This record gives sequence, C-alpha cells and structure tokens, in this order.
Amino acid sequence: MTLRLDSIQARYGSIHAINSVTAEARPGCVTVVVGPNAAGKSTLLRCAAGIQHCGGSVAFNGESLLELSGEQRARRVAWMAQRPRADVPLLVQDVIELGRPRSQRDPDRIEALMTSLELGGLESRMMAGLSVGQQQRVAMARSLYQLRGADGLLIFDEPTAPMDPRHAMMALDHLIEAAGSGATVLLSLHDIGLAASIADEAWLLREGCLLASGPVDSVLEPDRLEAAFGIGYEKLPRSDGSQWLVPLRGPKRV
Repeated sequence: MTLRLDSIQARYGSIHAINSVTAEARPGCVTVVVGPNAAGKSTLLRCAAGIQHCGGSVAFNGESLLELSGEQRARRVAWMAQRPRADVPLLVQDVIELGRPRSQRDPDRIEALMTSLELGGLESRMMAGLSVGQQQRVAMARSLYQLRGADGLLIFDEPTAPMDPRHAMMALDHLIEAAGSGATVLLSLHDIGLAASIADEAWLLREGCLLASGPVDSVLEPDRLEAAFGIGYEKLPRSDGSQWLVPLRGPKRV
C-alpha cells in the first residue's frame, strides 16, 4: 500500500510552506523526512496524513486521504504529532486506549506496547504528571495501538526528539518492525546519522522544496546535505562495516 503525494502545495497566509512536492513512501519501508528548521517537514507530514488542507493529491492504496472523514482516515492512518497534547486529565492507559473504539479494545496489545516501550507501572499515572520523554512514549503507544492491520500507514513527526538514546532506539525499533510486517512508515528526524542508519528511503527538504528522494544512501550524501543544511558532512567508518554521517564544524552561510 503505497503513499503517493502529487504536487503538494501548502501555505500559511502569504508564506509558501510546501512548493509542489511529489514523492512516495512504499510499504515495507521506513521513509525518513529530513531538512533544516522551517524546511516544511511537519507541514508535509500533516498533508501526507490528510489532516491539513493542501493543494495537490494524497493517495494511500489509491484512495484519497484528503476526501475521507476523520473516522475513515483513523482506520487507515496512525498519526503522531511532534508535540502530542499532554495537558489532558487522563490516565496513561486511558490515553493509549484512545487509539481505538472501545468496542475494539485489545488488552493484550495494550499490555505488550506498555511493556515494550517501558511504560509498565505507569498505567494509573496522570499523563500530565509524566516527564516529556515518558509522555512521548505514551503517545507513540497510542498511535501504534491505533494501527489494527499490518498494512496501515504510520506517520510520525519527530517521534524521538525528547527521548533518551535507549528509549529512542526502542521506539524506532517498533517502526522498523511495523515496516517489516508490511506497514508504510513515514517519519521525520533531525539526527541525520540516526536517519541514515534506520531508514530505507529518504526525502530531503529545504524551504518547502524537495531536493531529493529515493534510497537513503543516495539521498543522504554529504554534498546534498551541505546544500540543504549549509554545513559539511563526512562519512566515518563503523565497526560493523557501515558508515556514520557526522556534521563538520564551521557552518556555511546559504
């Protein structure tokens, strides 16, 4: 079930946030969106999830997400915002259960997600009383719980930003596993090295424009990253034979 974006355009007043972006994310793959601040990553992901008005078309498995009702879209797309609401007067377990109608409640799935994301023992805590990193893991559990089939669409905006490295990798492992089971996974990350190590494909944005898309190794190349971020990158060898992308000191003005 491929996600296809065709000529996507979005604006805030007179500001063009997304300029005619055409790209696709394939099932069974983790596709990462990278780019500097204000590149349009969050806006593009909201358009891809069908929750923001935009020009162009957004189709998942040939079906327009922009024309679906909220209920219909929720059955196909699990969306996680960059800053999920945490000021709700709800217990942790209640927040996770919001991912599905009560008639489709799955206690075993909830317990498995809470265990794997190290949320055990927090189910009776108030969401607002958790650390930001814990809140983010709860939000991820809710979004993963929402996905009822193996072939759905997961769109996560900076899901690991407030997490420590251990929990960030736990969270990303869930997305990798979901893709391995046939889901279409699209997420944004700021850590280029991490993005290159976990993704199959990448979209590189700058100022609302798509600079490149395709296999992650061909998109996240030092020259392209320098054009996008205005800072040099180099590839360093790792013990497993792969390479790690590292930013160089001395940003250039662009």
